[in-house]
Amino acid sequence: MKIRKITAVLLAGLVMALGLSSCGGNSKSETPTSVIVWHYYNGAQQQIFDELVQEFNETVGAEQHIVVDSQNQGTISELTDKVLKAIHGEIGADEVPDVFAAYADTAYEIDQLDMAADLSAYLSQEEMDQYVASYLEEGRFSDDGDLKIFPVAKSTELLMLNNTAWQEFSSATGIDASSLSTWEGIAKAAEEYYNWTDAQTPDVPDDGKVFFGRDAFANYIIIGSKQLGTELFQVSGGKVNLQVNAEVMRKLWDNFYVPYINGYYGAYGRFRSDDMKTGDLVAMVCASSGATYFPAEVTSEDGTSYPIEGSVYPLPNFEGTDNAMAVQQGAGMVVTKSNEIKEKAAVTFLKWFTAPEQNVRFAMSSGYLPVTYEGNSQSAIDQAIKESGQPVSDIVRSSLDIGVTMTQDYTFYTSKAFKNGFDARNIVEYSMMDQANADLEQIQNLMSQGSSRADAVARYNTDENFENWLNSFETALNQAIDK
Repeated sequence: MKIRKITAVLLAGLVMALGLSSCGGNSKSETPTSVIVWHYYNGAQQQIFDELVQEFNETVGAEQHIVVDSQNQGTISELTDKVLKAIHGEIGADEVPDVFAAYADTAYEIDQLDMAADLSAYLSQEEMDQYVASYLEEGRFSDDGDLKIFPVAKSTELLMLNNTAWQEFSSATGIDASSLSTWEGIAKAAEEYYNWTDAQTPDVPDDGKVFFGRDAFANYIIIGSKQLGTELFQVSGGKVNLQVNAEVMRKLWDNFYVPYINGYYGAYGRFRSDDMKTGDLVAMVCASSGATYFPAEVTSEDGTSYPIEGSVYPLPNFEGTDNAMAVQQGAGMVVTKSNEIKEKAAVTFLKWFTAPEQNVRFAMSSGYLPVTYEGNSQSAIDQAIKESGQPVSDIVRSSLDIGVTMTQDYTFYTSKAFKNGFDARNIVEYSMMDQANADLEQIQNLMSQGSSRADAVARYNTDENFENWLNSFETALNQAIDK
């Protein structure tokens, strides 16, 4: 059965209920406007989103005859695939939803098909001024003031630690938290951790443990390049100018690829929070919204478990740079172009959802950052926690506090959308990581044949290897952009 048919049945029941509840036997009722929202939230994020949707339907929605139907569509990739199939009218696809979560590249592609509504028509300048300016700017694809993405929840990246393991390591080696503020410091701490753990088994050489890992590798390249003075994807008017700076890329290579093939960095599960759960990592960089997945305990390979405490730090930056920078991420909501009544109803819900009272509640449970200036404050968070009466974990609270502080102290950046941007970012996501994993496999093969790790690594940690990778990286990006 089609989703629209299911919704029609629900709406029919609601219309009957409205009619029956009319005072004085008045049977006159206004047909509610249905707004179907596709999202990718799961776990605690989905729970609070569904609760807020229900609250809207029972209050503002009931008053203005709007019914929102929120539907989870799996991961953001699965949701995007379903939206594109629906918009292109593929056989078996569902009907296009009224609102759907999307990142800028997907929204841009849909806007090029003239399917994204201009939301600026439903927002006054006073209302727009309440939102963090860079969040709104991400949803503008031209200079004419159109707004194609409504920001609903944002995140940035944070450094999270298994503080239990870190304190033991720090006490034994003297490495302190100051090393966690830069990528160079992280690399040095990771090397020290490898050597420290390796020394605990003197009869077994080269068995040190991994210290650090990160999610969303493309952010490391894009944000790192920008912080080091080069905007990888320089976009104007939908056209992109690719800027691959060899010196910048070498610094990025030296502070990730090199520690990775040495065994100081690693990645095993689907997300680095999975690796924290198994004790395979001590530190990770992940989205601030990932705080809800930080483990309360570690379960080892032998099945034994032990509790851990977590701690949160701002995203590291490179040494010697004056402008602290972090990614601005988190899908917004695109409203499908339809008619004024439907679009206005959708925006009415989105404005209600992003008002500080609701948006901060969503942030508390999901780890996302509020999207208005008023919501991005410690006082707003404190008030929301007090009013909710619900406990908030220390790791989530710390993530919110540091994330809010970063909105003031850091420059948040996301590259503008452009044609084939999704494909280009995929290359950035996987190119260096694929190289690192392939070379690490060869290094491990050499070690299994009796080579020391240092000798095996030396075969791959060369200028020639870097230059070969850099050439293939730039070539692949140019091909993706020009196709």
